[in-house]
Amino acid sequence: MRTEPKALLARTAALVRRIIGAPDYDAYLVHATTCRPGSQPMSRDEFLKDRLDARYSRPGQRCC
Repeated sequence: MRTEPKALLARTAALVRRIIGAPDYDAYLVHATTCRPGSQPMSRDEFLKDRLDARYSRPGQRCC
C-alpha cells in the first residue's frame, strides 16, 4: 500500500500536534459535524481562542 506524500504529511502533522498538545481544528470539524450535525461549528479563530482559554484559564491543572 502506497500513501500519497500529501496524505502522509497531513497524518504526520496531526500526530505531531497530538504529541505536543496543540489543538487540531480539522479533527474538531469532523467531530462537530458528526456529533452535532445541525449546529454551526466555531471558526478556526474561535476554536483556537477557546482551546487556549481552556488550557490556561485553570491554574493548577497543568503538570508543569
